[in-house]
Amino acid sequence: MIRKGYSDGPFGQLHWRMLEPAGTANQPDLHCLHPAPFSGLAFTGIMPHLSQNRRVIAPDYPGHGGSDRFKPEPSIEEYAAAMQAAIADLSGDAPVDIMGFHTGNLVAVEIALSARDQVRRLSLVDVPAFDPETREKYLAVAATPLEITPELQCLEAAWDRGLTKRLASQGADRSFEIFVEQLRHGKNMNAAFHAGFTYDVEKNLPQITQPALILASQSGLLQTSRRAAELMPTAKLVERLDIKRAVLDEAAAITASEILLFLNEENP
Repeated sequence: MIRKGYSDGPFGQLHWRMLEPAGTANQPDLHCLHPAPFSGLAFTGIMPHLSQNRRVIAPDYPGHGGSDRFKPEPSIEEYAAAMQAAIADLSGDAPVDIMGFHTGNLVAVEIALSARDQVRRLSLVDVPAFDPETREKYLAVAATPLEITPELQCLEAAWDRGLTKRLASQGADRSFEIFVEQLRHGKNMNAAFHAGFTYDVEKNLPQITQPALILASQSGLLQTSRRAAELMPTAKLVERLDIKRAVLDEAAAITASEILLFLNEENP
């Protein structure tokens, strides 16, 4: 059973979910970093597939899910600092593996850079390694604060992103759960987009030294995932073009199998 708890971080309390393996945990903890604008809730479907001989932990960034509120224009570096506090609390100084999805990949990269001796391996799924021009364009569109008005129309974008586009692959209950989760941010719903679209991938990805898997699905981030693999010298690119939707839910078993295959490899 997935249990929940809190750790103290540099910006307030951090909420997390944890699933322990049925048997002995003899592999490093796997910390899962979520996409914008959601929370660790995004991983509850895949956590049972990943928790083979390891604890799987899915924390919420500051200002997301059950974590304390945060500012409207955060940075990936600040999210990484907060996640490192949760790692220190839950895993101590033991080696850890990190999985990211969408924005979570950038947070994973930043943690790997600042904690090289602790982060063992990175599993990065659908990486938003956009070029600077595209990041600037999306920053202006996606990272604006939510204007809360008496009209339901103010929630149309969130409804479409969280529910309408997910119904076919995730069902009504799961889609509604995801939709509601993003609303917990209030007007700062889009804050993580600001963090993601201001992160310098050209500078940071080439500095990664740990073994890294980049798992690319048939999605809008296929080309940017390929670009990430070109930027990151240690990356192993695996394309699963048979995964076309719901990477962490409908395709959870396939996604997890690729991640575990990589995490369980012997280091060269």
